[in-house]
Amino acid sequence: MVVLTMSSCMREVPIVSLESGNETTNMTLSEQREWVGEQFDIAIEASAVEDGWFKTRRTLPWTDAPGDRDGILNMLYPRECSVGGRLVVSLQNRTADDPFAAAEKVRAFWESEGWTVSDIRSYESDPYFRADREDGAVLAFRASTGRMSLEIETSCSVHGTVTNWQYRDEEGNEFTQELERRGGEAEK
Repeated sequence: MVVLTMSSCMREVPIVSLESGNETTNMTLSEQREWVGEQFDIAIEASAVEDGWFKTRRTLPWTDAPGDRDGILNMLYPRECSVGGRLVVSLQNRTADDPFAAAEKVRAFWESEGWTVSDIRSYESDPYFRADREDGAVLAFRASTGRMSLEIETSCSVHGTVTNWQYRDEEGNEFTQELERRGGEAEK
């Protein structure tokens, strides 16, 4: 009797799911960098705080001045994720008059764009929230008195320029091209 009762409570659960928990893309390193730049521009515009954004470590401003924007984007290299690589970068701002109002604007904008927005930390005095997309891309915004930050993670890419960026570029590996050229001549 106990066995019959217990078996009716148990449900079959597959050990291996057919659903993929690690979405990947095939974006090139250049496409990821371009996407990061676009997302920064869009979020900064939504915040209504156009000036004062910068990348830390070597303090680099995010402006349209020659070298600023490209300097930041070109220094981004992938971090490992699942079977691929993704870019992870943040900008900060310490000049905004009202970081909390900026955070509300960014959150509302991301929600209107269809991102899934959730709180990382739920303190109203220091909002910190993230926006997720089905392909694994993540945006985050944090605000506190006198400071805010904008974080971006691209989706995980399995493209060769991302997974093996130390050895390849988007035009291809010159050594491989030369080897193929010579191999083609040797067969003639």
